Amino acid sequence: MSNSETLSQPSSEFATAPRAGLWRRLAALFYDWLILIALWMLAMALGLGVVALLNSAGLISFAGYADPAAYVAAHKIWFQLYSLALFIGFYLYFWCKGGQTLGMRSWRILLVQQNGKPVSLKQAAIRASTALFGLGNLWLLIRWGKGLALQDQLSKTQMIVLTKQQSSALNLYTNAR
Repeated sequence: MSNSETLSQPSSEFATAPRAGLWRRLAALFYDWLILIALWMLAMALGLGVVALLNSAGLISFAGYADPAAYVAAHKIWFQLYSLALFIGFYLYFWCKGGQTLGMRSWRILLVQQNGKPVSLKQAAIRASTALFGLGNLWLLIRWGKGLALQDQLSKTQMIVLTKQQSSALNLYTNAR
């Protein structure tokens, strides 16, 4: 069986792989946050552009506000929801697409179900909503030796460490799709 066939139907190889520890998870999370900060800045610039466009079209008014930023500050709940959707969307996309965010890929971590199969959208959504912005990983300190963070247990997923060969094969397969 070729590598691409193996990776398209993950086997027990992934179910029995070693689980990622706290420091590896935090390193991947830090890497992802750097990417998310850049995406967030781009999304906020786009959001401000939309607000300015709505103002010039007469659909909203900056009257009573010092500048567009003051308008946004007064209506920040929409930008907060927009930001939350961006962050959750980032993780859902990458977890469902190939089981790895860019940070996870760098640290050779793969997110799979506990039986080794790819995660579903429902599992990814549960995981994203229970991760508590990464604080759920601290559960690893409480349940030392189990290798499952809070979000892993609640979503029935696990983060495994790939060998260099598995990571290379997975990245070739994911990039080819």
